[in-house]
Amino acid sequence: MSPHRKFAAISSVFAAVTLLAYVGAVDAGPKRPTVNRPLTSFDAAAVERAKVGAVQRVRNPECMKLLTDFRDKEGRTLDRRLETWGMSAADYLQMIPFVDGFARPICQRSSVELVTTAGLAVVCVCPAGAGALNSRFAKVQAENPSLAEFMIIHEMLHTLGLGENPPSSFAITEQVMRRCR
Repeated sequence: MSPHRKFAAISSVFAAVTLLAYVGAVDAGPKRPTVNRPLTSFDAAAVERAKVGAVQRVRNPECMKLLTDFRDKEGRTLDRRLETWGMSAADYLQMIPFVDGFARPICQRSSVELVTTAGLAVVCVCPAGAGALNSRFAKVQAENPSLAEFMIIHEMLHTLGLGENPPSSFAITEQVMRRCR
């Protein structure tokens, strides 16, 4: 099978598994938003700029040590999922969908820019609030592009199964910043 066809096949399977996992998480756990609104064009562009930089960072072997620095709730290192899927972190990161987090209650907190459920390959971008045209993340990306890239990598770790508390959100971001300079 050609590399292009292999990637296309993996992409299709990944999309189907992600959708099924999301639907299963909605039915099995606490209420989750059933609407995945697309991002505004401004927010989508901010996410895309940050993803481009984050992809460059995860191509660095030192940055990839993050995948063995942290473990999922079963105690497996995060690189195991990527190995199972036969995919690089850079390819995986490019495939993660980012959606509007307007319906996520945690997005009501002004300190939250992005939200992910551990093991679920969807990242929600929190809106800035009433009267604001763009997300809090778009503001971060405009003011501090490197921090926005670190935040994208942080969320990627959650999509691969990393929980939070412990480690704290701060500890995760600090490790991302150390490894992915």
